Amino acid sequence: MSKTIKILSIILLLNTTIHAQNLVRFYANAKVGYKDQSGSIIVPAKYDAGSEFYEGMALVIENRMRGFINNKGETAIPFIYSDASVFKSGLARVTKGSKNGYINQKGETVIPFDYDFADDFINGIARVSKDGKYGFINTEGKEVIALQYKNARNFSEGLAPVMNDKWGYIDGDGKTVLPFAYTDAQSFQNANALVSKEGKFYFIDKKGKKVKDLENPEEEEHRNENINNKYK
Repeated sequence: MSKTIKILSIILLLNTTIHAQNLVRFYANAKVGYKDQSGSIIVPAKYDAGSEFYEGMALVIENRMRGFINNKGETAIPFIYSDASVFKSGLARVTKGSKNGYINQKGETVIPFDYDFADDFINGIARVSKDGKYGFINTEGKEVIALQYKNARNFSEGLAPVMNDKWGYIDGDGKTVLPFAYTDAQSFQNANALVSKEGKFYFIDKKGKKVKDLENPEEEEHRNENINNKYK
């Protein structure tokens, strides 16, 4: 194959890929559908709800059940899940009955439906719980941080708040970085995290040093609820 033909083939492949990955969600008559970049309707507005495309797949809802369509508008994974999240790191969290597991883009179960709670993968790890204990797994389903905590929040900026009788912070190896001394503790944002202790709310840095007091508790509580519910 000549160099010119190879270049043309690559350009054609790139154009096809970009086109396929850029379906745009639209709404009509309280339903969701998808168009291509030229405005042509690829998927009629027939779904009760639908996400944007992530990793070539969109999560859609039909008759209260969740499934996935591909970037051709085809049903790639059937509507058999009572809850689901979008694909991240090649996997999507899905719910059958009261249990959570993870599937790949072929709809195959990669991580069994063993969890009472499961979250999206963030940087290759996901927060899960089973039998009242929280921990973190990797994309192979291996516990990278054992399910040993009464509660946990997602990793952010290298640290995660976890709780036994009180809240503290661990790193990605499960090592305690900040002691279990807080009544509540939120994820770090811009190198600061909101904590409460002895009835007082304030921000700390990653060394546990107090940075400033909380000025508007109601506003900050609402902000942190949005942060912690982002992927649910």
